[in-house]
Amino acid sequence: MKRIAVPQPVPVHDKKNLEWIIRPSAGPHPTEYSIPLGVLLREVLKIARTKKEVRQILSNRLIEVDGRVRADEKFPVGLMDTITIPKSGKNYRILVDRKGRLFPMAIDKKESSKKLVQVVRKHTMRGGKTNLTFHDGKNLLADAHVNVGDTVEVSLPVAKIESHLKREEGARCLVVEGKHVGAIVKLKKVMQRAGGKPSEALVEAGKDEEFITVTKYLFVVDKDFEVKGEAA
Repeated sequence: MKRIAVPQPVPVHDKKNLEWIIRPSAGPHPTEYSIPLGVLLREVLKIARTKKEVRQILSNRLIEVDGRVRADEKFPVGLMDTITIPKSGKNYRILVDRKGRLFPMAIDKKESSKKLVQVVRKHTMRGGKTNLTFHDGKNLLADAHVNVGDTVEVSLPVAKIESHLKREEGARCLVVEGKHVGAIVKLKKVMQRAGGKPSEALVEAGKDEEFITVTKYLFVVDKDFEVKGEAA
């Protein structure tokens, strides 16, 4: 795609001096909210200087996304994905900064073995089993008490639910879209709106600081979760 058309969440520069950039393929994250793996390696992490070097790194199976080797330079990497480079021992988690840009935050090896995923759909399968679909496209069978909007922590690379975080009053959340994107807040109350409008939430961002945001912008996180840094 043309660089000038790159979505705002993708942290790339030289949109006027250079014309083209890798377009993400269809995958677990929406095109407008993901970084192609080749762009992440060359322009964000800067571990490759050219497209040829990117292809060499990927063809040598040196990059893992969520614990699985990925060799496609167009593979879309998005929110909460873990990037592992075994040869260098470096690990990253894709987060969002206060300007709404996706960026890789360095994490340790232990953190790279787990991932937070948000439930975006839920339906009952034949036999009464409950199937959950997560924001990164993965599906898992789970207990019926897990609801849309909740977050679960899964192990990697084989996804297995380790813990469940409900989107309820008192929950700690990361704002992933909107005016207050990137903020860590405490959910105080969910307010339903008439006329089919999306529900809104009253949240607390700090001492004596409150604001209202769209409920679906809230991604529930655990007490140890934090965002360090921002896109370069």
